[in-house]
Amino acid sequence: MEPGRISDNFSMLTENVKDYVNMRIDLAKLILTEKIAKLATFFLIAVIFFILAMFLLLFLSLAFVFWFGKDLGPAWVGALIVTAFYIVSGILIYFQRHTLFINPLVSQLTKILMEEKDEND
Repeated sequence: MEPGRISDNFSMLTENVKDYVNMRIDLAKLILTEKIAKLATFFLIAVIFFILAMFLLLFLSLAFVFWFGKDLGPAWVGALIVTAFYIVSGILIYFQRHTLFINPLVSQLTKILMEEKDEND
């Protein structure tokens, strides 16, 4: 064997290893970027739905108070009914927070962050 050929092969091998490592680093960056984008999208959609739900509750509450004030009695009694409904709902949601919010949120975040990519894709 020629000594020059072994050094050429070795330098070619080290160059290939460097390229491979750089490609793996680039792949890791792309995967991280994709996961961050999915997380940002998930939270943006959640915030938009939350805001829409709050407006829906606000207008439904106002509609109930005005309807109650017009047809059944004083508007302040309607406002107290709505307030009592929110207090009871808040207490129920507080005691069911793990089942309603925490467990699905953790599950969704785990699904986004731990998603495996196939090497051939």
